[in-house]
Amino acid sequence: MRQWYGRSWYNREVTSVQPPAVRCRRRGWWPVPPSLLVGLAPLVVFAVVSIVRSRPSDDYPALGRTVDSVVRDLVVPEAVVAGILALVVTALGWWRIATVDPARGGPQWTMVAPLLVLAVCLGRLPLLDWGGKSLRYFLLLALGVLLVGVVEELMTRGVLLVGLRRRLPEIWVWALSCVLFGLLHFLNVLSGAPVATTVLQVVFATSFGSVLYLARRLTGNLLAPVLLHAFWDFGAIGVSASAPGSVDVLLVGLLGLATIAVLLLGVVAGGLVAWRDDRGRRLRRRWRTVPPLGAAAVRGPDTGLPAGADAPVELTS
Repeated sequence: MRQWYGRSWYNREVTSVQPPAVRCRRRGWWPVPPSLLVGLAPLVVFAVVSIVRSRPSDDYPALGRTVDSVVRDLVVPEAVVAGILALVVTALGWWRIATVDPARGGPQWTMVAPLLVLAVCLGRLPLLDWGGKSLRYFLLLALGVLLVGVVEELMTRGVLLVGLRRRLPEIWVWALSCVLFGLLHFLNVLSGAPVATTVLQVVFATSFGSVLYLARRLTGNLLAPVLLHAFWDFGAIGVSASAPGSVDVLLVGLLGLATIAVLLLGVVAGGLVAWRDDRGRRLRRRWRTVPPLGAAAVRGPDTGLPAGADAPVELTS
């Protein structure tokens, strides 16, 4: 891996001392060094474009209920955004650091949260109106939500994480990436979504972001959160698009309660993984003011010792 700062160009701890060969050689323009502003830029641009193209007259609750809606509101726009985002990541040279973690997180029991979310997604499948929708609808819906997963995960659990890790400890990287992911869904208000419903969606998305963060940290790559995100949206949109009366309301309620408990577990587990990851940083900051052992052997006027005290005194009996 190409080295720019200290041990690795992905390292968040930037050192001021570089080897002479590196210091004398002019660095090329590609790949671009990790930067907080660059990491935030795609998210900001996406939010601005969404605000500009949104209309209060848009029927957001009808999103994905028909084949035309899936193509018009999911497949086409998300394919365009995914292509642009792919070009941006390629230009930055961030594909590896945006999609692969150098080390997996732990402890292993925290994997329970993503697995339980996967179980909730599987529990939604029987609730879908398989007989009332065509095979073409479900194939297009699967493609649409997969594109949504690629765009949102590459943007928030990919590029954004690289930028945040450049300046912040991992606990703040986890918290801010989850909060910004949740706030991104507040833009749905501009597309006709009810405010109260959108606020709940923001809260759920923020906690769901912690589960997706765990999926990346525990597997070491971005593919797991992309697929989990897509599977979640497939069930959510598919259930909302089912014909009235075809959905078991009791089962939906039970899955909703289970989802709340699982997402709370995901928040706790995600925070724990990020906190453990910062243990080395906390220890370094705790002991950085302790002088090295050799400093006690330094003698002379600079140490504040009285004249003549720099020589050992030999005691004789």
